[in-house]
Amino acid sequence: MILWCLAWTVLAVLLSIGPASARRVADRLVAPEEPSPSVAERPRRGRRGWLLGLLTGLVVLVVVHQLCGPEPTAVSGAALIVIGTGVRLTLQFLAERAASTARFEVAHACSVLASQVRVGRVPAEALQGAAQDCPVLAVATRAQELGGDVTTVWRSWSSVPGHAGLADLARAWQVSTDTGAPMAPSLQQVSEALTADLALRTVVAGELSAPRATGRIMAVLPFCGLGMGYLIGGDPVAFLLKGPWGWACLVGGVALASVGVLWIDRLAHLAGGPA
Repeated sequence: MILWCLAWTVLAVLLSIGPASARRVADRLVAPEEPSPSVAERPRRGRRGWLLGLLTGLVVLVVVHQLCGPEPTAVSGAALIVIGTGVRLTLQFLAERAASTARFEVAHACSVLASQVRVGRVPAEALQGAAQDCPVLAVATRAQELGGDVTTVWRSWSSVPGHAGLADLARAWQVSTDTGAPMAPSLQQVSEALTADLALRTVVAGELSAPRATGRIMAVLPFCGLGMGYLIGGDPVAFLLKGPWGWACLVGGVALASVGVLWIDRLAHLAGGPA
């Protein structure tokens, strides 16, 4: 009965969190064809998705309690917390990896664009040539062909995680266009600044690997505690599954361990700087 309720809980949680999580991952891993106001709506959609997942999980727990009793409810609640924590960490990892890839692409695009201008090509031709090797410039190229303003496109893109460097590119491009100043030195300075930022972020990520590993170790400590309980002659699993005190310890222990892991991961994320 417990295994059946646990399987039902896992399926319900995945169905409730899955669509919102898939949209968030797709927003970061797949570049849209053109910037849109939906970029500003992503945090709000993410909060709505997590709220929907939480409400669905609570409904599942109520149903499990009515059908199976308090013991399967406690196990299902602990499983719900573990699944939610795993999904949160997975999404954070995918978001950071996508943002890191995007920062590298933006820095490379600025370097290629500066090289195109340096060899004597006019800015419009340089942008078209650089876009062939740098897909991140493709949208601006299409906007230029239609008579649009490339700086507006880059400023819109700069709000996407990992694309903040496009705002610096837009400022350098606009200053050179408005004043007639040579564009190659400005673009080269932007490229060097973005490259230096990448190097700094790499060093910071390396320094933060130890705290992140500590967070992962915290997730294993409860299992070590169970093992120690058996070594001293006890039966901790039986205690956790029998009686209100055991159920409270099970759910509370899993919740505290999950909060600790998420807290450490959040601190490391904040220390890494904005996306």
